[in-house]
Amino acid sequence: MPSTKKHIVIIGGGIGGLATAILLAKQGRDVSLYEQLDDLGGKARQFTVDGFRFDMGPSWYLMPKVFEHFYTLIGEDIHKHIKLTRLSPAYKVFFEKNHPIIISGNLTQDAKTFDAVEPGAGKKLEKYIQKAGTTYHTAIDSFLYTNFNAVHKFVQPQILKSGPFMARVATQSIDSYVSSYFQDNRLKQIMEYPMVFLGASPYNAPALYHLMSYMDFEEGVFYPEGGIYSVIESLIKIAKKYGVKLHTNKPVNRIIVEDGKATGIELSNTVIPADIVISNADLHFTETRLLPTQYQSYPEGYWQKRTAGPSALLFYMGIKGSLPQLEHHNLYFSDDWHKNFTDIFDNKTWPRPASMYICKPSATDTSVAPKNHENVFILVPLPAKDMTKSEQNTLTKQYFNQFKQLINEPGLDKRIVYQKTYSPRDFTTDYNAWEGSALGLSHTLKQSALFRPRNKSKKVKNLYYVGGNTIPGVGLPMCLISAELIVKHLSHDKTITPLGTLPEIK
Repeated sequence: MPSTKKHIVIIGGGIGGLATAILLAKQGRDVSLYEQLDDLGGKARQFTVDGFRFDMGPSWYLMPKVFEHFYTLIGEDIHKHIKLTRLSPAYKVFFEKNHPIIISGNLTQDAKTFDAVEPGAGKKLEKYIQKAGTTYHTAIDSFLYTNFNAVHKFVQPQILKSGPFMARVATQSIDSYVSSYFQDNRLKQIMEYPMVFLGASPYNAPALYHLMSYMDFEEGVFYPEGGIYSVIESLIKIAKKYGVKLHTNKPVNRIIVEDGKATGIELSNTVIPADIVISNADLHFTETRLLPTQYQSYPEGYWQKRTAGPSALLFYMGIKGSLPQLEHHNLYFSDDWHKNFTDIFDNKTWPRPASMYICKPSATDTSVAPKNHENVFILVPLPAKDMTKSEQNTLTKQYFNQFKQLINEPGLDKRIVYQKTYSPRDFTTDYNAWEGSALGLSHTLKQSALFRPRNKSKKVKNLYYVGGNTIPGVGLPMCLISAELIVKHLSHDKTITPLGTLPEIK
């Protein structure tokens, strides 16, 4: 007899799509996932060439408890899937005119480092992190695992107690907040840089995100053996275990809507019926390209009034010999911090010089590069706009020269055995990314928390969204939480805390 289970179709195989598929399949639902690329993982994909293994996007493993919670929820022991190393030091920071600063990931040691830069800053760092920890735990317990569909749930003693402070950090820019603690520009940059990974500027991101520093200085920065893609590989394995039907190289042309209800998807040459459709594709693409105008909750006019997070120029390099001056994670900050962000978000011009992030995973994992070679990944945040091939060639040379000067390796060109660049246009081609952004919607005050696009269509029944452009936001941990929020919707669960167990299908 045919199955009576509802068929759920998921569009897109990024971490949000995979995690949603696993949760729903674990509940006993019939789940099929369709990905347009040849491989799964979305922006967390990986490629190998000439003995090098490159993570293509995310490289910071933060919020380990969120990962642990997800695996526990699906009945898996995360430690049997992922082997983590806590990085020490956590990262190294380079500056234009000053000596580098090492952040150890040990608050006591880092407080001493801050004191050496600015007398008295050590105690201020400890106070800052203590408050960041309070905000972090309040967010986990009350704000991240919610669909914001039960206002009365927020009227709780612990939330009301923290209300005045939370209201302050929700309405003040993080630059203003950080400046109330530290005066030295280098220390302020260290406390504000996480905004880049949220697709925001510290001048318009709410101070609520000071919680990011709690992860750096208290929880720690980790590395999963084999790279971030080992997480994706684990999820793929689990998805297959629970019966998810994974389809790659299957771009979706449209979401079929009948009488205001999602009834399936259309591929190039076939229609896939569905009782529920969940899109992990770029939200702008989903709304403006996959849905008819009358069914768009977030039409083009909505996006014209929103701020995109930055795009990026990425370098993947295999280098002969060692680069001992680099740690696993490295950051370079230009002196004119404000201009750097103004160029990216306001002027939409290529920054010169550019701040950049440099990852050398071969510092921790010998499997990502051949013996006596380094694996180096560079990310240069850029405006979210198209880049011509000529501009890409010019900027590649310019930023590579900046990198050589930074690490004092004038002859580095001769040591490169492999190099590939990835531009804003590639983000559009591979991920249908809105404005070529690497991160989607910026986490400004008006685009954070309950002001972020909701994960349930306002106009189409049984259509949901998962991933970085919806609640709770950008990043691998947030996408795992986003998947859990879909389960809450389908289970009519209005709680604001993480699920203890997967609810039974109603």
